[in-house]
Amino acid sequence: MRRFSSVPVVWFGWVVARLILAGMILVEPHPLGDVRYYHSGLFGTDPTAMTEYPDAGVWPLRLLSALTGPEMTGFLIGFGVMMMLVDAAFLTLLLSVGGTRRFTAAWFWVCFGLAAGHVFWLRLDLFPAVLVGLFAALLFTRPAVGAAVLALATAVKLWPGVLAAGLVGGLRRGATWRRVLAFTFTLVALAGVTWWTSGLPRLLNPLDYQGGRGIQIESLAATPFLLHAHNRPGEYWIGFAASKSFEISGPGTDVAVLATDWAMVAVLLATVAWAGWNLMADRWRPLRTVAFSLLFVLLLIMTNKVFSPQYIVWLGPLLAVCLYVTRSRLVQVMAVLTVIAAVLGTWVYPFHYDALWADPATAGTEITVLAVRNGLIVVLTLLAAMWLVLQSRRGRGFRSGTRRIPAAAQSPRDETP
Repeated sequence: MRRFSSVPVVWFGWVVARLILAGMILVEPHPLGDVRYYHSGLFGTDPTAMTEYPDAGVWPLRLLSALTGPEMTGFLIGFGVMMMLVDAAFLTLLLSVGGTRRFTAAWFWVCFGLAAGHVFWLRLDLFPAVLVGLFAALLFTRPAVGAAVLALATAVKLWPGVLAAGLVGGLRRGATWRRVLAFTFTLVALAGVTWWTSGLPRLLNPLDYQGGRGIQIESLAATPFLLHAHNRPGEYWIGFAASKSFEISGPGTDVAVLATDWAMVAVLLATVAWAGWNLMADRWRPLRTVAFSLLFVLLLIMTNKVFSPQYIVWLGPLLAVCLYVTRSRLVQVMAVLTVIAAVLGTWVYPFHYDALWADPATAGTEITVLAVRNGLIVVLTLLAAMWLVLQSRRGRGFRSGTRRIPAAAQSPRDETP
């Protein structure tokens, strides 16, 4: 493996992998429709376009449009270049830290980006995902700065906000309040920018948009209904809904919507409980917070009534950081399973997606692959829970204020699975 532990070799692998990714986009260009949607949101006349995204989430698009202008071809090329630069910047971050484990993290990133396919470059979720990865890395060096980065990720895509519970440490520790206040003040400031530049409705629109959604066909909650639709054609309706995604409705789906809503509430309450426990127990550690973050990102995906193809991107940067800061076998297994889940997701979308909604009665293979992908998410969630439990039982670790990302986040004895 030493021959792969070289910065030039990693970059060569990245170039090859991204050329393959570009080729995949050329072979199946349908996902470019998302980029065209972004273009119409910037230059079109529909006032509701892209209002499902937080305002900060479209700031990169506004900057890009200022550079490319309204011409579609230039915007498409510019978007691809922008996402490639974000991708390369995160790889640069992984390779800039010391230790041989950076190569494991970097190769995972190379493979994961290819496995995630079109959505890796053609959706905006790479921005918040990379910010969450940067937040995790900064926890070991400048945790207050990391908290501010997490606030930016929250302003961009909302979901990272649940990870703020991991910032809470001992009640009497000044470091706790530096992290919490850095997150709070940054988030309030960013919300203020949106309010000032776009008005209060623009600030609240993404929250309203999430409330009325049904069961999206790729979500874990939809899997049993897709199986029923395959076995009993005609009992379920599948089509493009007002949520701008393909949803399924029929016997039992209303109950599933309610169940997922309550499951999401349970996840949010669990984050509050975690914060309260840390506040009283005073056991905050960076590595434990990273483990907490990984588990709750997976819980957000698993309990969500929506599992858009790009959601898998949320896991990549965070897992890359995990691979660097620990030798845990659990993390290594999770990294492999995540790449497999990403490959299966790419096989479904965009290459075989139409069969899911157009004719589920004949889509047995597609539904099976999707069910396996969703099963892997459940397995990943259980493994992440095991890792967090193991980290929570250990008294030792790196406190806030450590001035380097450790080459080994624990001693060899502590790094067993």
